[in-house]
Amino acid sequence: MLSPVACRVAEDIVFSGEVAVITGAGGGLGRAYARILGQRGCRIVVNDVGRPHGEDVPVAQSVVDELQAKGIEAVADDHNAITDGGAIIETALDAFGAVDIVINNAGIGAGSPIGPNSVDEWRETIDATLQTSIAVTGAAWPHLIERCGGRIVMTGSPAMFGASTTIPYSATKSSMYGFTRSVAAAGRRHGIVANNVMPSALTRLTKSLPPGPMAQLFADHYSPEDVASFVTWLCHRSCTVSGESFSVGGGRAARVVLSENRGVLVDEQAPE
Repeated sequence: MLSPVACRVAEDIVFSGEVAVITGAGGGLGRAYARILGQRGCRIVVNDVGRPHGEDVPVAQSVVDELQAKGIEAVADDHNAITDGGAIIETALDAFGAVDIVINNAGIGAGSPIGPNSVDEWRETIDATLQTSIAVTGAAWPHLIERCGGRIVMTGSPAMFGASTTIPYSATKSSMYGFTRSVAAAGRRHGIVANNVMPSALTRLTKSLPPGPMAQLFADHYSPEDVASFVTWLCHRSCTVSGESFSVGGGRAARVVLSENRGVLVDEQAPE
């Protein structure tokens, strides 16, 4: 059972040079993951395709510069995780010779209400969230096996329970639940642990909330660092739970489950 204080990283949760690949790490949650994992001994691959408007330095390199200034070993990568998942892993291998941790954080918040949604909109959302996770996880897989285990973190969302204004996003995030359980099942005999975090935090996406009580709540109580603390535990060898999904935010973490009740007997001849 998950300890109510598990989201607070204990002082003895440290790493010994493990290599962590983090997609979408140019800001928000990804940057928070890179900071805390680096501070606790990981070597970091910061992946992000972003480039601030009017600036020459990619966001991934900006994060790497910050980490290196603190004595953390880190390299930047700007490959697109949708099409170049293998190249991201190659960056880790070229720089550090191994891959131990994969955090699939890349994604977009695009979506719209129900209606004649375009195929392109659905594809963009699926590619940016599910396909990136499939590509990077698949590319890392043989290397995690070589290391006799590893840790994989997927990124879902509380939106998986349904959000009327972001149908493609909600549907895609719900897929991370099944994907995580499948990866965990496949990795069990190799010592690979996979879990799904469903974060609530003040990021670029939630900063777009209209002014009001919800926006203020996020600003006051939902820092990326709270989520990063819990994710650090998921990345550590001491974490042996696998195939689980956790709703995390505001200093709270809760296991998320899908359940089936006892049901009723159905008479196939009588739909009434």
